Amino acid sequence: MRNLITLNKGKLRAVSSPYREENSDVTIRLIDSVFDSLSDSVTCVIGALDVGLIEVHQFMKTGKKNVLASFNLDTFDDVLLSFVHFADVNQLAFVFKQGDIITATYDSSMYDPSETIVEIVGTIDNGIEAADWSYDEETLAIVTTDRNVILLSKLYELISEYNMQKEDLKKSKHVTVGWGKKETQFRGRGARAIERDALADLKTSGFVGSGLRDPTMPYVVDIGNITSLDTHEINISWRGDCEYFAISSVETVTNVDETPEKLERRAIRVFTRDGQLDSASEPVDGMEQSLSWRPQGSLIASIRRSVNLEDEEALELIFFERNGLRHGEFDTRLALDEQILSLCWNCSSEVLTIVLKDRIQLWVTKNYHWYLKQEVSVSNVQFVKWHPEKDLTLMYGSNDIVNVVDFAYKMAQGPTFEPFDIGTTVVVDGKTVNISPLAMANVPPPMYYRDFETSGNVIDVAVSLSNEIFAALDKESLVLASVPSLEDMKGGQHPTISSIYPISDFSSELDEVRQLAFINDSTVGVLLDSDNFSRIALIDVQDVTQPTLVKIIDTFDKVVILRSAFDYNKLVYETRDGSIMQLDAEGQNESISKFPYLVRDFRVKRIHNSLNDDMGQWSSDSSKLVAFGLTGNGKLYANDVLLASAVTSMEITNSLLLFTTAQHNLHFVHLNSFDFKPLPTVESGVVDERVRAIERGSLLVTVIPSKSAVILQASRGNLETIYPRIMVLAGVRKDIMNKSYRKALQYCRTQRISLDILHDYAPELFYENLELFINQVEEVDYLNFFISCLSEDDVTKTKYKETLHSGISQEFELEPAPLTEMQLYMKKKLFDPSKSKVNKICQALLDVLLSKEAYKKKYIQTIITAYASQNPQNLEDALKLIATVEDSKERDSCVTYLCFLQDANVVYKVALSIYDVKLAVSVAQKSQMDPREYLPFLQSLYDNGPLRRQFLIDDYLKNYEKALHHLAEIEKSEEGVSSETIEYVCMHGLYKHALHVYRYEKNKQDMIYHIFAKDLSSRQEYADAGIIYEMLDEYKEAMSAYILAKKWREALSIAQAHYPDELFAVAEELVSSLHFEHRYTDTAAIQLEFLDNIEQSLVDYCKAYKYDTACLVATSKGKSELIEKFVDPGLGEGFGVVAELLADCERQVHSQLKRLRELRAKKEEDPYAFYGQEAEQNDDVSIAPSETSTKESFFTRYTGKTGGTAKTGASRRTAKNKRREERKRARGKKGTIYEEEYLVKSIGRLIERLDHTRSDASQLINGLCRRSMKEQAYQIQKNFVDLIELLKANVKEIYNISEKDRERIDENGEVYFIPEIPVPDIKEFVKSKVVDF
Repeated sequence: MRNLITLNKGKLRAVSSPYREENSDVTIRLIDSVFDSLSDSVTCVIGALDVGLIEVHQFMKTGKKNVLASFNLDTFDDVLLSFVHFADVNQLAFVFKQGDIITATYDSSMYDPSETIVEIVGTIDNGIEAADWSYDEETLAIVTTDRNVILLSKLYELISEYNMQKEDLKKSKHVTVGWGKKETQFRGRGARAIERDALADLKTSGFVGSGLRDPTMPYVVDIGNITSLDTHEINISWRGDCEYFAISSVETVTNVDETPEKLERRAIRVFTRDGQLDSASEPVDGMEQSLSWRPQGSLIASIRRSVNLEDEEALELIFFERNGLRHGEFDTRLALDEQILSLCWNCSSEVLTIVLKDRIQLWVTKNYHWYLKQEVSVSNVQFVKWHPEKDLTLMYGSNDIVNVVDFAYKMAQGPTFEPFDIGTTVVVDGKTVNISPLAMANVPPPMYYRDFETSGNVIDVAVSLSNEIFAALDKESLVLASVPSLEDMKGGQHPTISSIYPISDFSSELDEVRQLAFINDSTVGVLLDSDNFSRIALIDVQDVTQPTLVKIIDTFDKVVILRSAFDYNKLVYETRDGSIMQLDAEGQNESISKFPYLVRDFRVKRIHNSLNDDMGQWSSDSSKLVAFGLTGNGKLYANDVLLASAVTSMEITNSLLLFTTAQHNLHFVHLNSFDFKPLPTVESGVVDERVRAIERGSLLVTVIPSKSAVILQASRGNLETIYPRIMVLAGVRKDIMNKSYRKALQYCRTQRISLDILHDYAPELFYENLELFINQVEEVDYLNFFISCLSEDDVTKTKYKETLHSGISQEFELEPAPLTEMQLYMKKKLFDPSKSKVNKICQALLDVLLSKEAYKKKYIQTIITAYASQNPQNLEDALKLIATVEDSKERDSCVTYLCFLQDANVVYKVALSIYDVKLAVSVAQKSQMDPREYLPFLQSLYDNGPLRRQFLIDDYLKNYEKALHHLAEIEKSEEGVSSETIEYVCMHGLYKHALHVYRYEKNKQDMIYHIFAKDLSSRQEYADAGIIYEMLDEYKEAMSAYILAKKWREALSIAQAHYPDELFAVAEELVSSLHFEHRYTDTAAIQLEFLDNIEQSLVDYCKAYKYDTACLVATSKGKSELIEKFVDPGLGEGFGVVAELLADCERQVHSQLKRLRELRAKKEEDPYAFYGQEAEQNDDVSIAPSETSTKESFFTRYTGKTGGTAKTGASRRTAKNKRREERKRARGKKGTIYEEEYLVKSIGRLIERLDHTRSDASQLINGLCRRSMKEQAYQIQKNFVDLIELLKANVKEIYNISEKDRERIDENGEVYFIPEIPVPDIKEFVKSKVVDF
């Protein structure tokens, strides 16, 4: 959809240097010229070959000229076949037709031609027909007069030599496959005429359609005859990667298919870089000498002149594949006798150039159609060459002048602001102007909606503000075409030419027209270009049939681009220094800005600084004209601020700047502030509305804001219409604030936008206008769709976050990490229905819809949807509402709809829960349940009374508590609890609920308590069971329960009060069970009070470290001698236990601290083994895996990541591996990270044991001191204090575990961290002052 326009033309004339004192009669002519991409210069060869004079001049971009060489040839009237400038080695290379290969090496520090070393590096005795250097300048291909193909290196060493023979043409065996386009089949001279004659014969014989001939096989195959216009030249062309080159030559062959005769046939041979023949082309009648291999493709271009049939005469450009087979063609639309000098491609392979004597044509292809985009009128073309790096810079020689032309792509389009944004796009194809208003019809190229023809090939086109006037510029005239209205165009009318305004009426002979643009519908500006200055002619077209010149404006500079301003009120243009100027219809100029570099496309728009406005107050600084420009190397500027790089196309609307990038993204920038800054980098996982991924290579064609549409063209040429989220949401938000809810909802449905935004963007406005919302939407299906699509998330804070007020440099929003299973579980668990957004909206809608009977009747499905969409679902109220519907058909329809919204089985159970059996039957019929399952049950419900029916329903629904309540109601008149009830309570464990039901009926409650106590005993909850038995006066069972619960005081109390004979036995049993649990204080009390066993009581007190109590009991009973007999041995036994414990702890601390130090040293020396991996033995150098390896490196082994994909191997983490890791951790696998964790936790358990022993140790020390055992007391205290000091001194070292060491891997291969082990607080040991010495 893009056109080619001329940006600038430069001329230079090479004049002979003053170093020579030559005869003035010698005419110096331009011979050749090349681009030098290294120094961005042009190198020209001038001279007089008739006398053997050669000079080489280098013209720098700054205007400086260097004379690189000046020398005389030994030959006269020679022809320069090839010239190349090796700037990297300061060498010039010449190949002449008479056989000499000459190099000239110059000094780049002096540029003195007298110091240039000229030498003949080789000579072909018989002469050279063609020569061409490869693109990489490493290989020279030569075809000699002897038809030898010679390949030379850059050092002119022979690579290969091959003699071309006519047998070469048999290299490729071409076979027709009998399918494809008829034009691409093998067809010979007069094939179509022969077919017409054969068809006439068949009609005469009556065999038409009898299938006597295979229609896929042609009558005659081309034999390759050449035309009289063939120059018999030999041409060479290299492929872009320099692996192959092609040679076009004329061969004399014998036609063996007909009468043997000699004929001349032009053939294309394809050779490899090594000089081996790869293929030869098929014979094609009328093929000529022009040859050019597409640099970035497999096509070889040539010319075919079809002259055999009068009605099919054409001058075609044909293509070959590398194997020599034809691959399509197109009509050049040239006269049959037109002489084509050469063909060439630009470096990007996008533009094919056809060089004629008086003009140069530029052709571009899209969607398999070739467009003539530009024609440069030239007189006496000498050569044409494209820049090797700048894809749209062309150089040609004409009349001994070197001309350099810069082209640029231009999207000729209409306005991109409402209400004129109908997406008009104008495409130039030679004399045809194709028009497609893409908002009316998205017509795929090469087809177009409407078109009109001009008298000459079009240079530039423009569209007016109303999209009803079209201006086309050719070299002779300004053509104005129009349509009465857009409706007429839509009805089928093509634009008609209203007037043709000759260029000569408003320009001089020295002026050249280049571009044009509209001001509204009234004025057309035409750019007139001379050698040094540009002028702009303003032409009044208010009467499109009679255009008149208003004035011609002098710009006093060279204008590069002319276009309409964004609002079409003025013209804007760029000068060669990057300045942007504005020109109004009165001819007044105004400077806008200046770009740092020359741009090839730009837009100008006035921007209002609404982002920083204070309270919306207007000021003189609140708006500013801003120019957005795109340079040839993809840099996008806003005035002088660089916004982005690698930009491929751009466009603006009233509120957005749009541009595409080489990273295949479409970017949007809000135009609400002129505080421009570089845009942030686009990272992977971006979900920001300002960035959208597009197809690779897509470019902007136009923008239609009224439809929120963007038209893109893919690299192959097809159009794609997208609706970017940022533009769609802007329209939706605008409709919401305007309370146009129906329009916003329909837009959301069309563009698949979550309907939550209707509420979330302005919640208060939504609730205030809820009835308006219902009345506007009106349709029940729309309301149902809105309610059923609601979610709990606030979409304006998640996926539809507005960026209008975000700064231009604010980072793009990234996609949040998905919630883990635990997060999803906690989110569901912590869900609060009272704060639910969905519930609030549904309830608000219900309040409105249930408030009026008309609403209730019309929107009953919507009401049901609101009930069903609540969380938790309010199906009960929905079914109750359905039950009130009187019309059976409508009621059945509502049931069907509810079953559609929710699982019919769930609805069936809810219908039963409200005890509406008829409704339950209706629901069951809508479900997939087998009638044999539910009909017997439903029938049984009719056979019982209301209470029994409710009991059966709740029991079926497993509402056991409600079912129990119904049973209690049934037995309300009875004195006791029936066996059915007791069995039901026991079956479902309804003891607590039954106690609540019978809380006012003591007899029935006691019966429940009795069975509850049995249940508690069966579950070993003896304490509560004992209390219940005692409460029911069942003392025997209560005493047994207390004994089992080891409640010795309660048990002995009942035994003493009710069963004194069993007191001793009960006490003995309790002592035995309490001894087993080391409850020595309790056993001592029982021995003393109930068994009268003082000695055993003293022993038990000593075991409990209650030495003071033991001494008190002995003295209080008057048996002080028992202290020495029992307390002193108890102290000795306690001393042994505590001393041994402290010694064990000290040994453990020392050994485990030593082992920890060894492990941590090993971690530094051998991390593989420490992290649980075997070290590689076969490779001591590299520890990093290759991309194809799944073996983990040192840096990734423990994290479970590999050098390839981040989650490689995640699926291999099975439950078995997880159990294995748990076992490693539990046993602390020796020498690994698990052992370190085990040792640290082991010392933590040791500290906990010491904390539990503190009180016992203190009581032991006091008891030892009281019995004059000071040494033992001193030893215990000293050992305890020393152990505490040892731990305090090393606790930080022990618990020094890094974050890396806390990494673990779960079963999914994901890294997680074990909880950090806190450093324990080690308290001081409270020392006894008695032995503190």
